[in-house]
Amino acid sequence: MIPKLVRFSDLPTELALLIFKYAAQPTFAQPETYATKNPYSSAISLSCVSKFVRRIVLPEILHTVLLPEDRHIAAFERALRMQKTYIDQEQQDLIFDYTSCVRRIWIGEIRMLLSTPNDPFGPDCDVLDATLLAPLILAVPSLAIDCTSLNILSVCLAQACNPHLGFNLDDRNSPLPWNTKSLTLSGDFFLYQWQGFIAGIRGYSFIASIPHFTSLYSSIFPHYQRFYREPPEGMESQDSGTYTVPFLMARAPFKKLETFSVVIPSSANDTEVELVTLPASSGLLPEPLTLEEIKSYVGTPTGLLPSSSLPVSCSRQLCLHCLDCEKMWVCGYEGPGPLTQVSA
Repeated sequence: MIPKLVRFSDLPTELALLIFKYAAQPTFAQPETYATKNPYSSAISLSCVSKFVRRIVLPEILHTVLLPEDRHIAAFERALRMQKTYIDQEQQDLIFDYTSCVRRIWIGEIRMLLSTPNDPFGPDCDVLDATLLAPLILAVPSLAIDCTSLNILSVCLAQACNPHLGFNLDDRNSPLPWNTKSLTLSGDFFLYQWQGFIAGIRGYSFIASIPHFTSLYSSIFPHYQRFYREPPEGMESQDSGTYTVPFLMARAPFKKLETFSVVIPSSANDTEVELVTLPASSGLLPEPLTLEEIKSYVGTPTGLLPSSSLPVSCSRQLCLHCLDCEKMWVCGYEGPGPLTQVSA
């Protein structure tokens, strides 16, 4: 018996909504690169069908936001600015609460500057408005950011912790103006940027509140080394031994950290990686520095920060520079994954 065809317009409303939601889901796991095929393309096309469909698909688009380059974060800021205009003009049919929908956000290597009311730039500067971006960026439970873009996070924290907005970090009874539960750092790690971030009261307090941290950062320097198919010049190959705790975690103020995750080459396939999640209570992390100790260390850096070995044996080497960290993160490599057992 040939099934009877039903026109889409004849479908029950509940079923039609489910179809729209399913069709609008971004194709993050696609084999093509995101530069070749926009994973949001289907959702964006559907959002142009009607205002009603736009409201249905926007949560699917906004659940996970990827801002890898300047043009992406600039376009996102324009969208937020348009929403502010709709609110001012009371265009109820176009007003949409972005902040309540965004649950995960990836910020790549951003060169544009953020401007706040207290620190405006000249009219010729190409800048972003922190008053629009900060509330959303700090509201997402899962934040991934390139190490070179820590200044973006710093300005967002400065905007959120502005005393003129009624917040005071010294008041322990004040709720924190961020909702970050999982922090992922990627890209090239530069010690001076990281130290500058955690040496300020806002950056220190932010890191001290993070329950889960994922390291996807890379570096060309041996003492920050990740995984190399060929070792850097002057560095001996390491086909055995153990991996170490990410360098930036050494004595950083992760005071409320529960778990942390790193990627290591898969023991089954040298072209794949696996996520290893470890409990912060395992004793692998050195005692965190106080804010005063960090400021002192930044002022007169002496000696080496301690390093700790992970309870995972090296099986092979893999170049992290060759991995698509953005795609890894958006497809689930943000942790926490299954905990790795650590023997006492």
